[in-house]
Amino acid sequence: MSASGLWLDLHNHTVFSADGLLTPAALLEEAKARGVACLAVTDHNSIEGALECVRLASLDPSLPRVIPGIELGTTAGEVIGLYMTHDVPRGLTVSEALARIRAQGGLVCLPHPCDPVRRGAIASGARESAAAAVDMIEVVNGRSLVPRHNDRALELARRHGKPASAGSDAHRAVEVGRAFVVVDELPERDTLLPLLRSGHVEHVLDRWQYARNWWFQAMSPPTRIRRKLLGP
Repeated sequence: MSASGLWLDLHNHTVFSADGLLTPAALLEEAKARGVACLAVTDHNSIEGALECVRLASLDPSLPRVIPGIELGTTAGEVIGLYMTHDVPRGLTVSEALARIRAQGGLVCLPHPCDPVRRGAIASGARESAAAAVDMIEVVNGRSLVPRHNDRALELARRHGKPASAGSDAHRAVEVGRAFVVVDELPERDTLLPLLRSGHVEHVLDRWQYARNWWFQAMSPPTRIRRKLLGP
């Protein structure tokens, strides 16, 4: 906890993502060390890592609280489901994916919506309709490649009247806690959206961090290949 409130980081990955390098325990310890009070674990197309993080956090009150989530691939790009209880299959349309997430009580975030070169970014032709349909929009992504991608995401959220989310999109230890929303209390499912509306987004991204993100992105494909061949 900082003087300004609690840090809420709503986009993170573990080794249960094909390009993730952090075990659930390592992700939680890094988040704790960096002052994150609550984080969403949003592995690609799986909630297994998120549920393991929930279990670990329940055993150790000193660790950050965990929102179980998923970064789900759809036919038009990725969406994030939060407060998930079970997996949703990848490859659905955006509307089908949103319906499946909400059927289990989940909330939907549109991640890195204006990063055109990012793998998984929502297709430009589907961006406005998806923005209108989701519950929140990620206006700062810790892996964005240039500042204007985050600026355009903020414009998108304002245009559609959506609460602003933020997440580190951490895949490795050095990325944890780079983007977050400062809120007044720990969120529950029913209080998250009001807290985002009353909170404010902060990040530690500077020119050096944006430049380094190009290297992180370049390393993702070989990481996936190595993980596929050798395992975690």
